[in-house]
Amino acid sequence: MTRVLALATLIGLCACSSPRLNAGLSLGADGLTVSPSVSAGLAGGRISYSP
Repeated sequence: MTRVLALATLIGLCACSSPRLNAGLSLGADGLTVSPSVSAGLAGGRISYSP
């Protein structure tokens, strides 16, 4: 199921303009934190998803 979702996400990003995969890294008292996000241009706007 995870592979199907990943494939559907990649196909969807191919249909968008200038897709980006970002990894926000921060170092604090609790250690290293990673905050991934995906964004892409769609229909003149920009959409973004961060889990």
